[in-house]
Amino acid sequence: MQDLSDITGRYGSYLQTVEQFLEKKPRSMATLADLIDDSHAVHIFGFGRSGTAALAMAIRLRHFLSPAKEVFWLGDQVRTPIRERDLVILVSGSGDRKEVVSFLDIASEKKARTFAITLNEKSPLACRAHERVVLPGMDGNVVYGGGDFELAAWYFQEIFLTYYGYSHTIPKEKVGHNHI
Repeated sequence: MQDLSDITGRYGSYLQTVEQFLEKKPRSMATLADLIDDSHAVHIFGFGRSGTAALAMAIRLRHFLSPAKEVFWLGDQVRTPIRERDLVILVSGSGDRKEVVSFLDIASEKKARTFAITLNEKSPLACRAHERVVLPGMDGNVVYGGGDFELAAWYFQEIFLTYYGYSHTIPKEKVGHNHI
């Protein structure tokens, strides 16, 4: 059995790995920001625990963009449909979850742009999305049930949204005004 300090140390090292990875990906951050800026609306989805990171991103991005641009959670029944010139951001560690890939299919059919956040570079999600970021996985047998991707996806969305806020000089008061 691993003791708590070993577990926390491995997670800390993993976050450093993700941090170093993201520092080498300024183009991915800039590309996602440009896709958001050029879209009519943004739709975001992930399933399960990956979905919690995706939902957090949708909520935060809505705080940044409302009311000028619509941001939708694809799991919500009260939303507009995906349309041409929209952006669909999909989050899935495996990249082959049928609920996520089905939105990739719909986005493609509607001629929307797609951005994938995944762990699996060979997955349908990574291979078919217009743009992607393939986050690094965690080495070793520390994680039960794939929690490394969710941690990396949360970290990615936090870093991206901070980057987006600063690069677009979005006042913190605006974000606070739209916060519920």
